[in-house]
Amino acid sequence: MGERQPSRSGGAEAATPPSVTAADEEHRSGVFPTAPRDGGGWGLVFADLSGALETVPLCDGVVIGAGSRDAKVEGPGVAAEHARVSVRSDGCYLEDLGTPEGTFIDGMRAQRFGVMHGDVVRLGRRLAVFVERDLTSYVGAVVRRGDLVHGPKQQADWVDPVLELVRAGSSVCIEGPPGVGKRALARLAAAAREPAGGVVVVDGAGDAKTSLPSGARPQTWVVLSADRLARPQQLEVARAVGQGGGVSVVITVGQPLDRATGDGVIAPWFASLFSGKRVAVPALERRREDVPAILGALAAKRGISFDRIGADFLEALVRSGWPGGVPQLDAMLGAALEATPDGPLTVASVAASLTRAARVQSSLPAHAAPGLARARLEDALARADGSVASAARSLGMSRQAIYREGERLGLDVARRKAPRA
Repeated sequence: MGERQPSRSGGAEAATPPSVTAADEEHRSGVFPTAPRDGGGWGLVFADLSGALETVPLCDGVVIGAGSRDAKVEGPGVAAEHARVSVRSDGCYLEDLGTPEGTFIDGMRAQRFGVMHGDVVRLGRRLAVFVERDLTSYVGAVVRRGDLVHGPKQQADWVDPVLELVRAGSSVCIEGPPGVGKRALARLAAAAREPAGGVVVVDGAGDAKTSLPSGARPQTWVVLSADRLARPQQLEVARAVGQGGGVSVVITVGQPLDRATGDGVIAPWFASLFSGKRVAVPALERRREDVPAILGALAAKRGISFDRIGADFLEALVRSGWPGGVPQLDAMLGAALEATPDGPLTVASVAASLTRAARVQSSLPAHAAPGLARARLEDALARADGSVASAARSLGMSRQAIYREGERLGLDVARRKAPRA
């Protein structure tokens, strides 16, 4: 999901846009069918600062634009016939149809270019994220619950699973990188447990040595940054759970629980409380459709009018690699505000702080390093949301090579593909 040079073609290809529901013969290119036969579909998710999401299903040959019948997109800078979709053996392509304000992918304007899952697409001044499957899971709006801002897909993927576990009286471990909403989700879980009894919150990231409340016997323990909590305190929590019936523990960790246990920062007997009850919160670069609404919430808190956040500034922040999370996004917004007290916020004011992950990643390592090869293959599949075609493109391999590599490394690639309805 990073930078790469767009491919150009000499002229437009003649194509008759088929209806999205046309009953033509099945044609597949990677994960792109000509029609959304699986019920989930693929296409564009348009997002804005207010939190509204608009999904636009696509298919081979369809024309996107304000005057389109099958892929209607309206808004500033969007032409009546803005871009044509082409599905080829090596993936999906968008072709700009000579529009005044252009079509951009990951910040680059081009006549024709390939897109893959997670790419940021801008038509005029309308911003969207390209998704390869399960488009219907993005239908809805981004909502704010306390300090947590998330869309409908995130609600189904990790918010609801955590809340369902704690309401059933189970313990749960919330994994994820810093600043992605783990703490806010843990507090939501604690609120859902309040009817069952008392709640005690322990923060392992405190500056001073964390101590547990003497004699506390709550029904719910919330341990934030559990991988930074001393092992004796972990033991105290585990003992408290063992002494009381129906006690639940909600913890957050900044790394996979298995890794934290292997590194010795989480005691094995403490980790055993969460066997099979782990939920991962993804990084912002894997939920880019949420970033505009998160930015909108931060802007409102700082008293910044949405009129000052132009399409280019918003696009730059959405497509960033984001090694950090919401605090870094807020700091970036503050830096732009300080550099430009009045008028539109400029990309130049934050350009030095923006990071962009390389779109074409290094090839898999040599056979002499199977552990690293497996880790990179698993990471590529995870970043591609299970799409073998996208994982292959990001690693510079063919899909057949991905399957062969998976077989060599004992990794069932087919099982990691997203299920279809």
